[in-house]
Amino acid sequence: MVTALGVDIVEIRRIRSALERFRRHFTEHVLSPEEKNYFEKHHDRVAYLAGRFAAKEAAIKALGVYLDKRPPLAALAVLDDEHGLPRLVLPAAVAVNLKGIKSKVSISHSRDTAIAVVIFEEDK
Repeated sequence: MVTALGVDIVEIRRIRSALERFRRHFTEHVLSPEEKNYFEKHHDRVAYLAGRFAAKEAAIKALGVYLDKRPPLAALAVLDDEHGLPRLVLPAAVAVNLKGIKSKVSISHSRDTAIAVVIFEEDK
């Protein structure tokens, strides 16, 4: 059963601008260490960063059902599974509050925007 849903859409030009102006600070604010490694090798860094930003914002919106305090973006990770599909990895301090809850993530890009949806559902 779905217990929470979050969605976020990001203009890619705004992510590009933030990356150009505040590169290191912005990537430190948004990306986990694992994501930073992938980001440095990615062929389209701006689209990758925009998608991860949208996914994390969507996750935080959905997490509002379970948590009182918003975790930092870099504490969350959106990594690819063995099939190349995004999966949400939560820090232990957050995951402890979500026993029996699974997440699903979907990210999509166009030339101008990135959008992400995160769903949390009870394990049944």
